[in-house]
Amino acid sequence: MNTTNHAKIRQQQRGISNVALDIIERNGRCEKAPGGAIKIFFGLKEYQKTIKDLKRTIQMLDKVKGGTIIINEDEIITVYKNAHIN
Repeated sequence: MNTTNHAKIRQQQRGISNVALDIIERNGRCEKAPGGAIKIFFGLKEYQKTIKDLKRTIQMLDKVKGGTIIINEDEIITVYKNAHIN
């Protein structure tokens, strides 16, 4: 997404990183704004849902550690889990 000069200046003044903007964009709630624009809001509900999703992802990472997929073109041929990972 392109960022206007105005937004870049405000972002710097307010100490909002690009990572923070990405989190808001991916996980925020969309609402209509004046002039046909869209406002993306990251409130308490969005925060709690994102935390819950991240915790689930971390739990899944433990389960998939060592997992391997063998593919050929667009077809999964086999899957397995290597028990001897470092």
